[in-house]
Amino acid sequence: GIRMRDAEVQRLVSEIHGVRRSTGQHPGGIVVVPHDIDIYDITPIQYRADDVKSSWRTTHFDYHSFENNLFKIDVLGHDNPTVIKDLMDYVKINPTEFPFDKVYDIPMVDKGVISLLSGTGELRLKGDIMTKVGTYGLPELGTNFVRQMLTDTNPKNFSELVKISGLSHGTDVWLNNAKDLVQDKHPEFGKIAFKDVIGCRDDIMIYLMYQGLDPEDAYDITETARRTGKYLSDAQKQLMKDKGIPNWYIWSCDQIKYMFPKAHATAYVVEALRIAWFKVHRPIYFYATYFSRRADHFDVSAFLGGYDGIKERILELKSQIKMSDKDQRLITVLEIALEMCSRGFKFTNIDLNMSQATEFVISSDKKSLILPFVTVDSLGRNVADSICTARVEGEFNSIEDLKKRTRLSKTLIKRFKDLGVVKELDEKEEGNQMSLF
Repeated sequence: GIRMRDAEVQRLVSEIHGVRRSTGQHPGGIVVVPHDIDIYDITPIQYRADDVKSSWRTTHFDYHSFENNLFKIDVLGHDNPTVIKDLMDYVKINPTEFPFDKVYDIPMVDKGVISLLSGTGELRLKGDIMTKVGTYGLPELGTNFVRQMLTDTNPKNFSELVKISGLSHGTDVWLNNAKDLVQDKHPEFGKIAFKDVIGCRDDIMIYLMYQGLDPEDAYDITETARRTGKYLSDAQKQLMKDKGIPNWYIWSCDQIKYMFPKAHATAYVVEALRIAWFKVHRPIYFYATYFSRRADHFDVSAFLGGYDGIKERILELKSQIKMSDKDQRLITVLEIALEMCSRGFKFTNIDLNMSQATEFVISSDKKSLILPFVTVDSLGRNVADSICTARVEGEFNSIEDLKKRTRLSKTLIKRFKDLGVVKELDEKEEGNQMSLF
């Protein structure tokens, strides 16, 4: 209800222009403040999602505003250790099937695993899986982007794989940079071998030191190159030229917007190779773990349609003019399902007595995976858990009994009927009605 001139309105607008209106929180971005400095000396703070009872506060500005003054740690969630833990649980349950009993003994230098980086022969496929390499489902190696990198570079050893991990996580280190050099798109530089291009930030510092630069100068150049929005100064470029650093190398450093540290890239590769061993040598355990832990979108009808049904669904989704994020995530899951079926395995329909809430259960003959309840569209974890809890108390006698003892809605019951999940209960009810008649 305040009345004021337009000029005063515009003055107030200019004062608050640019102030954050959202109160989101990055779950892993932790800002560290020295003991002798208060956070209020650096940045205002606010409550996450306006929750005044929250024990955590969020900075009012993004960290780029104070990155030169404070240290930020990314404490990121990572499910690779969980995947490896699940795979090792299978090792404990079936010790005679494995040549190791500790995670550190999983072979990482394995010919079959390395072959996945350049082809699919080791998978012994019975049908096309729409990719030239066999890295579906492997952390850091299974995306379209990285699979294309593998095709372009054809890595054959651990160090080249670490370089690919570094390149795939950086910004302007592969695209608009190393890829152009490897493919000879800059005639003034000539074709550069993949082994020579910059893969991780450590590579720059070590290379410059070997070429005779002072360690401090090498470090400063590395830090300038790997930071977003920073370019090499004329003085830094001259230092490099004086030591005979090739022009292509200087150019490549200047293109980099962000670059991975080698330790980080190496850790990713180690985890990927450990998981890949299971994919090659004990595939049913790999697929059970992947679908239980990593998959978050499902298409039960496609799964039950086997290889042909899954491939048809993938092509249908890809034919859309514009795919939603959900469709793209579903395609990723379907591609691994296609590969699994192409290797001779299959999915078995949901079973009221054997299916778990979220885990894909391996069949007794180890040839198929029993679908969990959450694979049904709109059936969440709580409803799935209610089915598992109810069946412990006794088997279901009818569909009505199933409704009463679980949190299944009429819509979900109908979906169960359409999938044939409650066929036996239907038959029981029909039998009861006939006997009453």
